[in-house]
Amino acid sequence: MVRSHDPGSAPSEDADPDITGLVTDLHAVNSTLEANGYGPSLLCSLVGFTDGGRSLGLVYLYKRGTFYPFAPVGGGQRRDNALELQAEAAIGGDLPLEKDRSRWFPVYGAPGL
Repeated sequence: MVRSHDPGSAPSEDADPDITGLVTDLHAVNSTLEANGYGPSLLCSLVGFTDGGRSLGLVYLYKRGTFYPFAPVGGGQRRDNALELQAEAAIGGDLPLEKDRSRWFPVYGAPGL
């Protein structure tokens, strides 16, 4: 899980997450996998976030260079569409978002969610 503060520090010492570093790291991992012959197997990378009650995945489509939010609900096969749209509005100015929502594939059961 990615947290916006150091778990060893007091909660009042929250720090902004390094979004640029996260994007660079995700791309580097995927580029390395592709360079080592795993390119055809790459579907996506996912970074999980939680507020303690809800989960949100930020899905990176390496081959398209875009992101989209995915918010599963409970243990079932449902999505929190409102949270996904809220996340889209919040991060749309900072990350290249996948504009074709038909490509916002659900990744139920993915590690990190």
